[in-house]
Formats: sequence, structure tokens, C-alpha cells
Amino acid sequence: MIKVSDVLNPEFINAIEFEERPYFIKFKQYPGLRVKVNPKGRISFITYGRIHFGGSPRTITHGTTNELSIDKALDKHFQCLKLLQQGLDPNLIKKSKSKQFTSSMNFLNVANDFIKDKIAKKEYSHNFATHSSKYLLNNKLKYFHKINIAQISEEKVKAWYNQEKTTPAARHNALRLMSSVFSYAGTQNIVEKSLNPTSTIFKNGLSYQPKSKDVQLTLDNELPKFIYQMWDPLNTNKVDRLSRNAIYFMLFTGIKKSDVLNMKWSQISGNSYILIEKRSCRQMLPITPSIELLLKDIKDHQSKNKHLIGNEYLFFNINTGKPINNLRKTLVKYSNDLDWIVYPEAIRKTFAKVCDYSSIPREHFYQLLGIKKAYNPYQSHPDNKDDINQLKKSLITVQDNIDKAAPMLIPGQLTKISDFIF
Repeated sequence: MIKVSDVLNPEFINAIEFEERPYFIKFKQYPGLRVKVNPKGRISFITYGRIHFGGSPRTITHGTTNELSIDKALDKHFQCLKLLQQGLDPNLIKKSKSKQFTSSMNFLNVANDFIKDKIAKKEYSHNFATHSSKYLLNNKLKYFHKINIAQISEEKVKAWYNQEKTTPAARHNALRLMSSVFSYAGTQNIVEKSLNPTSTIFKNGLSYQPKSKDVQLTLDNELPKFIYQMWDPLNTNKVDRLSRNAIYFMLFTGIKKSDVLNMKWSQISGNSYILIEKRSCRQMLPITPSIELLLKDIKDHQSKNKHLIGNEYLFFNINTGKPINNLRKTLVKYSNDLDWIVYPEAIRKTFAKVCDYSSIPREHFYQLLGIKKAYNPYQSHPDNKDDINQLKKSLITVQDNIDKAAPMLIPGQLTKISDFIF
């Protein structure tokens, strides 16, 4: 027997009468939702519906009125309706009767679906998607690959988090990816929307917090130590020549790491400037004597290794021919004398600090750092020699001040860092 009700509230549930035989109550306001009243005193919430692509109607039991509030029961009901609309059987999911479905619900598969979704929506760039998939997911989060995503608990996340303490920044990024995967799984009705075992680590402040010293190098103490490690007279660091040159270029120009590592010879206009195309502006970098020596060193390196000749990139992996994609190992070595690891953004901010110290014109400051301003003459007139020469003078002033921080200079003889490196 089926009864019909116009209301669903706690008062209605408490007033339900038991009869000799089981019966159902359905609600006009919530199609498909029913309450089953058992003669023995048990009242259960159920969903009654048909799979979108056909088949017999399904009855999905959510729990009793003692176990579930009306709000939670409605939440489960709406999730079931979405699954039915997608052609999925909630009972097979709930009872794990389908091995194929259970296998697809492991963390690795859900995470891969999440990354593919981000790529399709153009919310992830190709490089970031590759980094998220190959490094964060397949390396850092390997611990969770075969675990059903619904079975990942806060205890498991904390245990993994403690195991990865040697790489705090990468661990933090992997944790953020995992949090996003759980949010995605909630929107796809794979797990409860409230399930996110990573939230405890974030809420309790246990996640990685960058140190304030990561911002920039101090000019009087840390910058000289960093420069000395970059020189490395005894070759104790054993750093690849092109990786060293890339970091030297970043330090002496303030250019972003991504722009440096993806720089091509076609961007260089003779001995005048290097053009960097951005979404919102065009950044011009004058070629100073220090940059000229750097470019000459790269060409010499290529001429001594004939198989490298013809590569379109300045800084590339000699084995693959593709741009260098990670400078972390080199930066770790160059940070030997410091109590923190220097990051690419720290180098850029150090350059900006030297620019302030050098008192160059403010418009030159913005141009050298590639920051778009409302009016920027260098943005619309890349061939204006007077403008380029003025900008070049400012950059030389900044580079001279960086040179002065080097601890190994010999006054009157060797006065620039390039005298030692190239």
C-alpha cells in the first residue's frame, strides 16, 4: 500500500502510525522519495526510481529515521537520482557488486579524471597538468593509488603526510591536489560532498608554510654566499653548465624562470635586445655586456658539442633537446651556505630589491620586471634606440651593483662576476 503526503518534517515522522503490514509513504514535494513503515517499528528512507537508459525500477535504502535526519536523507536521495540519470545503479555502487565500478573508484583513476576535466575546461595549462600528473600524482601520491577513494581516512592522509616530510613544498602541493580531487569526487557523486580527509591538516595549520626568508636574499650576507656557490671554483657542486647559466641569467635580469627556460634564439634581436611576448604586454630586455658574455658562452658550449648545434632553445637538456624544466637540484646546491632553499621567485625579488637600491627610473623598474603599466613607451616602440639605450644604462647600473656583492672580486683586475664564470 502507498500513501501520499504533502509534508515532510520531524513532526510528520513522529506521528507515523504502524500497521499490521508494511506500507510506503511518498511525497508530492520530492518525487521518488519514499518512507517505508515496517510493522516492527522501523521507518526507513528509500529512493524508488528507474535507471535513465532503461531497466527495472530500483529501490535504494538509505537508512532508518533513527540513523538519518531528514536533510541527510534528502541529500542521499538527490545523489541517487543523479546516479540514476547517469545510467548508474546506486545499489551496485553501494554494495560493491560491480568489480569494474569498484576498480574505477580508486584514487588514481578519479585523480586522472579530475586532471583531464581541468585540461578540457582549459583551467590547467599543459605544463601544469603534466607536472600534476607525472610528479605529484604518480610520484608523491603513489601511496593512495590502489585505495578506493571513499576509504581514504584522515589517519591515512596524516600517515602519508608524515612520511613525506623531507620534501615539504612538494608534499604541500600534492596535498592541495588531493584536496581538489576530493572536491571533484563530491561534485561527481563519487563520495559524500562533506568527505575531504585533507581538511584537518589545513585547518590545524599542519600544512607547509613558506618561511619569510624565502622571499629574497639579503644583499650583505646571503647574496654573496649564493654567488660564490654559483662560481664554484673547485667544481664541488658539479652543476650542468646550461643550468648554471640559466640561474645567472635570472639573477642578472630578474626574468621569470618560465620565460628564461623557454627562451629561444629567435627572440634575440642582434646585439640590441631580447623580446619576450606576454599576454598583456611585450617585454624588452637590453643586451648588456654581461648578457653578451652569457650568450657567447652558450654558443661556445654548442660549438664544442656539435650535436647541440641548431637547438632553438638557449637552455635545454642536452639529452632530450627540450627546455630544462627544473632547476631545483641546482638551487639546492647553490643554497649550501644558507639555512633555506633559494627559489626562482626569491631570485627575481632579489633583483627587484637591487633595482630599488640602484635608484633607477621607476618606468625602467617596471619594464625590466615585465610589469605592465598604463603608459609604457618601451611596450609600443621596441625599435626606438634612444629608449633601449636608456633602459640598457639602468640595467647595467643594476648589474654593476649585483657584481659588487660578489665576495671574490679583485679591485682593479677582476671586477665582475662574469670575469670568473665565463
